[in-house]
Amino acid sequence: MTDTVSEHFIDILKRCKQSSKEAVENLESFSAFKTYMHIERPVELELEHYIKETYTALNARLILVCGGVGDGKSHILSYLKNKYEFLNDDTLFYLHNDATESFSPYKTSIETLASVLQSFSDEGLQQNNTRNIILAINLGALNNFIDSEYGESFKRLRIYVEQKKILESVITNESSADDHIFQYVNFSDYHMYQLTDQGPKSSYIEGILNKITQKTEDNPFYQAYLRDVAEDKELAAKNPVFQNYELLQQHVVQQRIIDLLIQAMVKEKLLISTRALLDFIYNILVPSNMENATHQQIQNMIRTQDFESYTKSLLAFQLFEKVDASAIHQAIDRINPTRIRTEALDQHLIDFKSRKDGAYLFAQYIDINHLSYFARGLIPNSPWRNPEDKNSNFKRTLTKLFVYLYYLIPKATHHSFRDRVYEEFMHNLFYWNKKELNKLAKLYREDVREALYKWNGEGNSELIYVQIGQPQTQYYALQKLEIEPYVLPITPIAENELYKFLTMMTIQFKVRNVNYTDENAIPAIDIDFSLYSLLIQIKNGYRPNKKDKFQFIKFVEFIDKLSSTGNQSEEIVFESKQFGKSTRYRLKYDTTFNQYSFMET
Repeated sequence: MTDTVSEHFIDILKRCKQSSKEAVENLESFSAFKTYMHIERPVELELEHYIKETYTALNARLILVCGGVGDGKSHILSYLKNKYEFLNDDTLFYLHNDATESFSPYKTSIETLASVLQSFSDEGLQQNNTRNIILAINLGALNNFIDSEYGESFKRLRIYVEQKKILESVITNESSADDHIFQYVNFSDYHMYQLTDQGPKSSYIEGILNKITQKTEDNPFYQAYLRDVAEDKELAAKNPVFQNYELLQQHVVQQRIIDLLIQAMVKEKLLISTRALLDFIYNILVPSNMENATHQQIQNMIRTQDFESYTKSLLAFQLFEKVDASAIHQAIDRINPTRIRTEALDQHLIDFKSRKDGAYLFAQYIDINHLSYFARGLIPNSPWRNPEDKNSNFKRTLTKLFVYLYYLIPKATHHSFRDRVYEEFMHNLFYWNKKELNKLAKLYREDVREALYKWNGEGNSELIYVQIGQPQTQYYALQKLEIEPYVLPITPIAENELYKFLTMMTIQFKVRNVNYTDENAIPAIDIDFSLYSLLIQIKNGYRPNKKDKFQFIKFVEFIDKLSSTGNQSEEIVFESKQFGKSTRYRLKYDTTFNQYSFMET
């Protein structure tokens, strides 16, 4: 590893920054620092398996390494190239990164790709090729290539991509006649976290955090921290960066941060790359005012800081208040624990505001032993203590800090920040991907079905509101609609931890007694967290507004498809609501005598 003995702790941390040269990936180099930071992932094992299989195969193969921007394709290829000497033999393997490599500035990316893959064109496959190609390519670029004029020369590749459904949001094990020529690994099928029956977790993020915080001799971060602490122990005790690092070493804090990151990925549809994750860790450890300061300047800042500025530099504030630092911070801000209100938490906040000395509540509910210097600042008559009555802004800061620390390091387990809707969604997502559909009866029969009937009004299990003309406030039209889940028998997946999964559930409903000649004609809807959250609200009495219906237009179309196969051509129920009284009338068509009847029900 590069000599780091002369580097200070904050200098080592800067290697995690997005702008650091260590963040730049290429296939030709893999530094000692990257080797230390490398965490093995399931997608890497799959790719490694195909590479070793290709190495011993008799015919040349093309391995497509597909995915999105920043998902680690280049990093893993660089790592494997550093691991296996045969990948550096150009006569055996050619590694091409479509995002960064070009033969000529006068060629488009598609022209370059056509040239690179010439030996795997329909014509080229008729020759005896010996060199394998590993192609790192984004899904969008792959789609553009096979749809281009050059794609006409690669029909077998296009058929392979279509059979494997690489460009679709589907995970399939369908075999192809050209599996002996083409192989693929789709990074988009994998995620930074895995699903379990106990809820989501992330071995990868935990591994990254452990690499940075573990107390080992080969950890450059920890060794630099020890050197800086030994330089001036008294000053180090006041250094918020060290306090943040010590807090991040705590397992409970790491698990809270991991849970926040997974929530951000699920609730906010945030895609987090390894580079972005490392940059995020740097930002929660290092306050903004210290980022570009020299070691001496930082020491001077620490000597002159007051307790309020020290408090705002702590990890809790860097995690929840540093909104402009990154897209991850912005997503976390939208799920900030201060946005959650529970009776127990409200009582704590009332107690905090009513007490002249808030130190008691910190000592009562927060494990402040993890923040020794902060705890020292709360001691009465401490020179670090700001009188609350003279500094209301600082008291507001302490109130926020109390909530953040109550989330991160409470003295006792509590459920003040529990999101039951999120937990239920992740539970359903796990069993849907695992194909254990018997565990999804509540999702189908209650959550979705009830919300569907209540989408346009207070429907029930037989009658659903239909839109006729302009929306009314006094008269409503309903039709009889009996729907049931459409579920095909399928063998469940054996694994209890899923690394490869879809982030939304596709479910289908059909109208009872309707004969569907085509399975694809049965209405289906993709349910992500945002839609699921809305459906739960509707089931519990919320009425969707115009914005909701515009945002979830596909669910509106889903309802319309089901309603269109109902019996509105034979029977319509009209409901009149006046002065709190509801009256219903039935308009029915008699096919035998070709006449209508209208009566009160």
